[in-house]
Amino acid sequence: MNRFIIVLIFWSLGFIGGIIGYFILPFIVNFFKPYIPNILSKFFLEALIAGIIGSGISTVVILLWANKSSKEI
Repeated sequence: MNRFIIVLIFWSLGFIGGIIGYFILPFIVNFFKPYIPNILSKFFLEALIAGIIGSGISTVVILLWANKSSKEI
């Protein structure tokens, strides 16, 4: 595959994952808020959860792609 297409696919999946994460973020924050100390601000907690979601999505996509491309060789 062309590198541009691969980068475009990863960008698209990350973008879609970011949108989905943005919509479900208030529910996740409200769920974890009682368990997190008040030292962490809501902004920091939202950024932390969004980072975890984004890194999880990108890791899973890259692992799936690597496993798929290793079977073709």
